[in-house]
Amino acid sequence: MNIKTSLLLLWLMTTTAMAQNVTVGDPVRIVTSTAAFYPLLTDNAQAVLVTQQDYTGLIRIDLSTGEQQVISTQPRAGRQAMTSAVRTNDRLQIELSRNGSTIVITPNGADHRYLWPQLSPDQSKIAYTVSGSGTYVYDLTTRQVTHLGKMRAARWVDDQWIVAMQDSDDGYQVTASTIVMTRVDGTMQQTLTDPSLKAMYPSAQAGHVAFCTPQGDIYVMRISINQPNDSLQ
Repeated sequence: MNIKTSLLLLWLMTTTAMAQNVTVGDPVRIVTSTAAFYPLLTDNAQAVLVTQQDYTGLIRIDLSTGEQQVISTQPRAGRQAMTSAVRTNDRLQIELSRNGSTIVITPNGADHRYLWPQLSPDQSKIAYTVSGSGTYVYDLTTRQVTHLGKMRAARWVDDQWIVAMQDSDDGYQVTASTIVMTRVDGTMQQTLTDPSLKAMYPSAQAGHVAFCTPQGDIYVMRISINQPNDSLQ
């Protein structure tokens, strides 16, 4: 092996290490009494809220004991649990409620359909999906729009990172789906789950990511965001 080849391999190894910004643990399946969907981590990732596929009912699962508590059996209880200060209206526009007033936001234009809007923890940005286009981040102060790519159902990890699903279907059922994690400026992205597991609708909190499968299985895994120079120490 010549010097040029050695230097090239060293550069490739260093670049790969620097790009690996998230350490991911193995997904752990959470036992549920029935098929469960749309997991929402809560209580500092000590528990997860789940619901049925049509959002009927709401169950809290303690992740340390496995104890399950039925919180509600009402229709749309699951959707109500996920409602926050930002949501979509009947016209699929983004609505943001602050200080007793509500404003309509259409960062990509009023002719688009907006889905899954999520306010960042510091309330400075909104992550959302535009139907047929992908996921974006809108800065409420600068009004800058950043396209993060073909992904959906984004949830905030912290003020700089989100998790989302990259899925595809044949018009009838999901054929593939993985969970990805990306910086809100679009500069870095990492796949968190193996393609063999159809991982959908993620939620993140306190160093954990939860997701479900099309069959209604719930999984939780640990994540750790590394500093840029961690892998070089």
